[in-house]
Amino acid sequence: MQNTFITRFLRSLALLLAFSASSHAMADVVRLVTLDTAIYGAGRAGYLDFTFNGVDGAPAVTATMSQLQGFDMDPANFSPWGDAAAVPGGFALLNTATPNDVLYQGVFGGVFSFLLTISGDPSALMFSNFGVLALDDAGVQIKGKVLDLMFVAAADGSPDLQILSINDAVATVAAPAAVPEPASLALAALGLLALACARRRRA
Repeated sequence: MQNTFITRFLRSLALLLAFSASSHAMADVVRLVTLDTAIYGAGRAGYLDFTFNGVDGAPAVTATMSQLQGFDMDPANFSPWGDAAAVPGGFALLNTATPNDVLYQGVFGGVFSFLLTISGDPSALMFSNFGVLALDDAGVQIKGKVLDLMFVAAADGSPDLQILSINDAVATVAAPAAVPEPASLALAALGLLALACARRRRA
């Protein structure tokens, strides 16, 4: 009975490690984006425009905005354009050549944040960039572009997300808090199994 349990566990562990390896090879790029709009004036009405674009014919890449904080989540405040749409917990934008954006109508002065997850064909990332604009209540851009992110080639040729331009008084971009990967969890589970087996033998 004990050998059967161990065999089943090891098979499950192997599948978990295999999944981890494949998911790591196709890992999404995730960044925490924070926008402090105090510089625009507390209580001032305006817009935040989130854009994601690529080139026509490039393999599909999706930018997903999730875990939105500081936003008034009334759907009437958000206007997706082009290949952008609301998804559970946020918005998804494709990297097609048409202008793709999510326009948020709100009030400046507070802090807005969200997780930006970019996923899809790695070969298409070089053609994709994500940007943020601030507009006044008449739709006129305020003080230049807030943020512009684009993939460039790293030393090994892989796509690497870089900040092309940023208004440091407004925006910050950081890696989110680390979450244990499946491989780490599997190794921890293997250690617990070994402890359990040792206790059974002593008993």
